[in-house]
Amino acid sequence: MVALKATDLAYNQALGIRAAPSGAAHLLELPLTPLVKNHLGIMHAAAQFSLAEAASAECLQRHYGTAVEGVFGVVRGVEVKYRRPATGDLQAFGAPDEHTREHLLAELAGRGRTSAVILIDLKDHAGTLTFHGKFEWFISRVPPASA
Repeated sequence: MVALKATDLAYNQALGIRAAPSGAAHLLELPLTPLVKNHLGIMHAAAQFSLAEAASAECLQRHYGTAVEGVFGVVRGVEVKYRRPATGDLQAFGAPDEHTREHLLAELAGRGRTSAVILIDLKDHAGTLTFHGKFEWFISRVPPASA
């Protein structure tokens, strides 16, 4: 996969998305700042979505980035459920679903393309689940450059 971290993207940097500390169980963090608050003083739904999408990309990179080269991925579909108001800083947790864990590498090797489903939970520091998302990615080999 392209060796780009979610925290390298200017959009994510502008929001304040940052990498989790080394050894942490979560992938990324987003502090509750005035930039990401909505009219109620809680984290805006769009900011939560942005953190979750970035975390899904980071999860793909961490699980498969060293195993595959010359591929790209784009989000194809998303299912989202906002669970509780996000009243503080958030941590993003993610993992591939069972089908992705069992089939991604074989499908990519055999067909040159595949899909991956990454499950994302956003939680505050107390462990309260504020968001659950299912991100479906389309992953394909990069086509050869035409001469």
